[in-house]
Amino acid sequence: MDNKEIVFITGGAGNIARATIQKYLDNNCIVIATDIHEENSNSEFAKNSDYSYYKCDVTNVDDIENLKKQIEQKYNRLTHIISMAGKAVGTDHDGIENVTIEDINKTIEINLLSHIYITRILLPLLKNDTHDKTITYVSSINALRAWDMPIYSAAKSGLYGLTKGSLQKLGAIGIRINTISPGTIPFPWEIEENKKTNGELLGRRPKIKYKDFAYNTDIADSLYAITHVMKKIVGQDIVIDAGQMA
Repeated sequence: MDNKEIVFITGGAGNIARATIQKYLDNNCIVIATDIHEENSNSEFAKNSDYSYYKCDVTNVDDIENLKKQIEQKYNRLTHIISMAGKAVGTDHDGIENVTIEDINKTIEINLLSHIYITRILLPLLKNDTHDKTITYVSSINALRAWDMPIYSAAKSGLYGLTKGSLQKLGAIGIRINTISPGTIPFPWEIEENKKTNGELLGRRPKIKYKDFAYNTDIADSLYAITHVMKKIVGQDIVIDAGQMA
């Protein structure tokens, strides 16, 4: 166990996260996942000794500090941080004129500030590890092209700014930092509903230019490639969208 890489994943109850957790467990890594929700007692990972789940509100600095203490006690190090917590909030869908101040603050908190807090607070644990170390933020193609949700788009754009602003000092201490921007990633229920509606459901999404949408397993594969294969990628934003932006 002492030699295994330790992967820390926020947004750990989400669609992309579940595939990502499985990817790293399959490749002999220890995975620590966190989310604001309680872990399902019937989780597919519950019996894996290399998997840990902690309930944590990543917009709350005290919660993150408490989680850090728990990780310190058990491992005292991290190898990779994959920060993917995020969501669109309420009235942001209604445009800049109609979004409420409350929803502006919530959207910025979960989609940008949480990633800053996680990086700032957990960085000492990365510095304790001796493997090749990385931080990867999960942004969105909404940051790169106009599909409404102005505050969500602004927050997701901020993740690339965070990457660029951090890479020089982090690179100097052996930590690579990058961003990925997924396109539409259908949930399992959407895939089934899309079949029933002969493609009508996902046909409402921005058009792909390839065979099919990217799925959660595609994002997991891409994250693994960034952390373990493409080791000279630094300070980049990699778009994974089956050509939706093309």
